[in-house]
Amino acid sequence: MTNETQKLEKAEKEWADLQRDLDTLGEQLNSLREHTAALGGTVVADMESRFQDVRAHALGFRSATEEQFEALRKLAMEQAAHTQSTLTETGMKSAEMAKDTARQMWDRAEPLRQGAQEVGQGFVRAWSEIAASFGKAAEKVQSEGDKAATGEENHKAG
Repeated sequence: MTNETQKLEKAEKEWADLQRDLDTLGEQLNSLREHTAALGGTVVADMESRFQDVRAHALGFRSATEEQFEALRKLAMEQAAHTQSTLTETGMKSAEMAKDTARQMWDRAEPLRQGAQEVGQGFVRAWSEIAASFGKAAEKVQSEGDKAATGEENHKAG
């Protein structure tokens, strides 16, 4: 139970107690009316008038307090709506900033991607040239081997 709820319940209990006390006083005044002859009409009327004043002040105080609570509730709701609006706006700005940052990082990485592609193409060209060189060397060794083998056979035959 929140502190605010406890305060509200305490205020309601106090109001109920005051209302009960006022009702009791009203009943007692009604009983006194029956005995006006003994006390005199003026005293009873004066007491009843004061009772009505006290009751009116109590009701006025309760009404004013309820109006203050309502004004505070409205203010709190307005502030909550403003805070929610600010949070939503901040979230949208933050998301947009994150997108912009990601785009900037992507754009800055473009030269690296381009360089990596060029290096990769260079490796492919180099590997192709090495493979071609090995192929030519292998053909040369093969042809020299064939010539050497043919030369030996001619030498043996002669």
